Amino acid sequence: MQPDNLNILKVLWRKGTSQAMRINPGLDPSNLELMELELGDWLLFANNFAKYIPFFPANTSKVTLDNWQLFFEELLAIEDLPQKGTPAYDHLKQSILTKLENFSKEGTLKPQLTLLVAFLKLLENSRGRLNNITKRHLDFYYGDVLGFSKQPAVPDEAFLIIESGKGPKPLLNKGTSFDGGVDALGKKRTYILENEFSPNPAQVSHIKNRYTDPIQRKIKVSQVANSSDGMGEPFKEENQGWWPFGHSLSTATFPALQNASFGFGISLPSLWATAASDKYFSFEFTFKKNLPFSGTAADVHQLFTVQYSGEKGWVEISPFDHQVKSDFQSKVEGNRLTIVLFVDKSQAAIVDQQEKIHGDSKGEGAPLIWFDISCNSQKAFQWIKGLGETALQKLTIRSIYSNISTPIVESDLGILNPEKPFQPFGSIPKKGSSFYIKYPEWKKKKPTKVTIRGKWSNTPTDFKDWYYGYRDLGSQYLSKGNYFSQHFVPGPGVTQPIKSFLLQPTGFREPLLTNKITVNPDPDNLIVKNNNHFKASLSLNDGQGWTTKISEEVLFEIDGDGFKKTFDVLPGAGKKYLDINEGIKITLLQSFLSELYPRLYALAMSSDQPETPIPNEPYTPLLETLNIDYETEESFDWTASPDPSLKFFVRDDFGWYEENKANKIGIAHTLNNEIYAIPYPEKVGELFIGISGLAPLEQLSLLIQVLEGSENPSQTEETVGLKWSVLVSNYWKDLERENIISDQTDNLLKSGIIVFSLPEEAFNLHHRFESELVWLRVSSGKTYNATSRVLGIFSQAIKVVLSDNGNDLSHLKDGLPAESIAKMIERKAGIKGVFQPFNSFGGKAPEQDKNYYIRASERLRHKNRSVSLWDIEHLVLQEFPEVYKVKCLNHTCSESFLSPGHVMVLVIPDTLNKNVYDIFQPTFSAAKLNEITSFLEEKSAPRVKIKAVNPLYEEIRINVQVTFYPGLDKSFYMNKLDADIISYLSPWTSGDNLAIDFNNHFNMSSLVYFFEKLGYVDFIQEPRIFRNGTEMGNNILPSSPKHILVSAKSHDVSLYAPVII
Repeated sequence: MQPDNLNILKVLWRKGTSQAMRINPGLDPSNLELMELELGDWLLFANNFAKYIPFFPANTSKVTLDNWQLFFEELLAIEDLPQKGTPAYDHLKQSILTKLENFSKEGTLKPQLTLLVAFLKLLENSRGRLNNITKRHLDFYYGDVLGFSKQPAVPDEAFLIIESGKGPKPLLNKGTSFDGGVDALGKKRTYILENEFSPNPAQVSHIKNRYTDPIQRKIKVSQVANSSDGMGEPFKEENQGWWPFGHSLSTATFPALQNASFGFGISLPSLWATAASDKYFSFEFTFKKNLPFSGTAADVHQLFTVQYSGEKGWVEISPFDHQVKSDFQSKVEGNRLTIVLFVDKSQAAIVDQQEKIHGDSKGEGAPLIWFDISCNSQKAFQWIKGLGETALQKLTIRSIYSNISTPIVESDLGILNPEKPFQPFGSIPKKGSSFYIKYPEWKKKKPTKVTIRGKWSNTPTDFKDWYYGYRDLGSQYLSKGNYFSQHFVPGPGVTQPIKSFLLQPTGFREPLLTNKITVNPDPDNLIVKNNNHFKASLSLNDGQGWTTKISEEVLFEIDGDGFKKTFDVLPGAGKKYLDINEGIKITLLQSFLSELYPRLYALAMSSDQPETPIPNEPYTPLLETLNIDYETEESFDWTASPDPSLKFFVRDDFGWYEENKANKIGIAHTLNNEIYAIPYPEKVGELFIGISGLAPLEQLSLLIQVLEGSENPSQTEETVGLKWSVLVSNYWKDLERENIISDQTDNLLKSGIIVFSLPEEAFNLHHRFESELVWLRVSSGKTYNATSRVLGIFSQAIKVVLSDNGNDLSHLKDGLPAESIAKMIERKAGIKGVFQPFNSFGGKAPEQDKNYYIRASERLRHKNRSVSLWDIEHLVLQEFPEVYKVKCLNHTCSESFLSPGHVMVLVIPDTLNKNVYDIFQPTFSAAKLNEITSFLEEKSAPRVKIKAVNPLYEEIRINVQVTFYPGLDKSFYMNKLDADIISYLSPWTSGDNLAIDFNNHFNMSSLVYFFEKLGYVDFIQEPRIFRNGTEMGNNILPSSPKHILVSAKSHDVSLYAPVII
């Protein structure tokens, strides 16, 4: 905002008033001394006066021997006295006092001088009373006439930590006294308890925090919040403090914290699977609305890691898609997230949770698969936020179990070993022979498809050719005549039956030679007419008996040069799953003719005709390999009644808990009963405090010691209070007013004690954090530095105040040192120890004359009313000693400098030896500004709108090329020059000078002169000045009366490199 008219508003370009400017030398009574001569002055005066008084001998001769300066020979031997006020005079005066001190110690001063010195010292009393007339007059006027009085001492306060012992709980009554040691006068300091307190065993066991940075898209966590790196590393600096809600910094002072991680877990009995199969899982999560992001399989693979409960512990895998099936591809589309996993045979089985192996068992102990995502990128942040803020609706789990080569296989005769070639139907397979396939996992699952794949071994090339000698004689009985005759057919014109030729002596020989009969080339009575002859049925057993699923299926399917068989078993119409708890049975529908072979073979061997075919030994089915594949699919609707078999867990860096809609509905403080995949942080910052030893109905007294002034004041404007809650049944319950008995911390902006009375349900079992502790959470919606850094959090805290028994109060200036109070005045049973962790605070020494006179004289002028600029500025400086300088802008509001009825008060804090968030741009917190505003409003006219604000700072950055004198270390002096520029533009940053000023300005000439005065700079080139990034001309002024020019934290200093042409 620019001034409306700089010419009219020149009055606003004031420098304001500082604390030093309040000092009026005229109010110091010592400025006027009615009798200013001291002991040394009198002796010098006497010596000088003695020079003019002659010394007569004892015989009363009128001839003088000398003057009376002989009287002072022991003290000084000087004839001409220097002029008073000169260094020579002061030096001479000091030498006399030194000699008198030595004479006093040795007792060797001559009697005549001793008498004179004694008289002059007695004269000092009269001198003091005479010179004190002005002070007594001022005290009389201010005190007796006007009724002013000095402000008394304010006793200091201290926080103590009480350690209780064994036995009955003690009670510390109000007024209980504590020993603060002995003061400079030898008197005992006594501190008194302000409020009744009953200590208990409660202790702060863990402090954790989590910070969500929505701008940088980071989430950071600390497992040990009160440490440098969030993991327990000690601080590098004493009393450095730590940000209570974490941070997103990465500096030497505050190293980067760990990235937060989140996860969700599926626990389901049907996930149990042995290592005998290659397993694909597709987890499809359907949400109630579209997710705010989309993603490919590569995104899912990059962001998610997966763990499942294995036989020897947790097994970590990565998402992996199916190479063929489109519904087994990871992706995010619309309101669906699909994650596909692959677990091959070489990896451990998926088993039930075991406490000794997997730690704390979750749910019913069924197999558990965790899906974790770490917030290590902006994309991960977006996914975590989206998954944590979008409610789940449905879960569909599809799975494929393939290449199972070791199912339980039995024949009618017993158990078979599928790892070696085996005869499934026995050695004499006949109609009705069966073999059975069982797989233990089927009892825990609901297969939607089973595929049985077998590779036959030792099969004939063609079953028709192999069984060519096996004929169907129909209704004829098997005899030699009937068997032989069916192998031949009559020749042309032959009508007699073929069997009749067997009655001839030559049998079939002569008819064959004469072509009366020939070998039948295409018999129509073959038993096995093709490879599809042998068939089997397939039945399922659901535990109630066998049910035929496939009534007829060819057993031998051509596979290259051999045969295979594949059964695809699907549910029937109206069914979703296969009922195969007790296995699958495959039954032969035809015999392999083993029972016919001996008879046929005997008949064929009895023939004397070589044309008679000899039957091959019937094939006995031999499975070289048997593999089982099966698929499952289950769906769970989270909007309906929950399936008790499914347990859905979520977790973060601090613990896990079950997300269950029925449970949430039953918990009064969970207003949102939806199911979410990720416990996304509810607030920007969260501080978690784990308390041990606290019993129901007991109060908890916590001391939170902060580094006051370490907060960023610009972040505390429009302060929204912090929210305290307690963990109840895995969900956070906000604490009501009756649960927080007292809070002295002002939203963690100052140190204080918070006393809690927690609800009884806070002691219920939970899993979200360490289950044996009671957990408190304080959350903030603002950035991490909106609150002060914390030095410590202690339980069993009390506050005591000094009881002044005529004690020396010199300790009030800096406070009573830590650990000074270590015991009670009177010991009390049940109290094991007393500890003072920090210095006492809040004490003020009695008002000194100097401050009293300033306050009283200012009061006479402003009458305790804020009417003029002078009134407002001096009232603020008097009431708030922490204000270094104040400037009042009348007729000014945030929008205009011509706004009658509005007053803006700019205040600058004292930075010397103070905790200031930004020493370059010191500001007050919003709480302090509101306090100043309220103070002034009470003393202003009702219609005046007055507001205290921080000044606006404009950053000045210098760009300059420099050449140093030869032989100097360029690196060192580059840094030194940068520091000197900062000290020149912002001298208060050095800590020695408070010369921060309103309306400070400079020009290019003064800057060049500054460089010329530096002893290490030879010359400079092309200096340029930037104000808030904009290059300025010769004169650099603040933009408005509300602005202050300050140095940038670093400047662009470079070495001059001449251009060679």
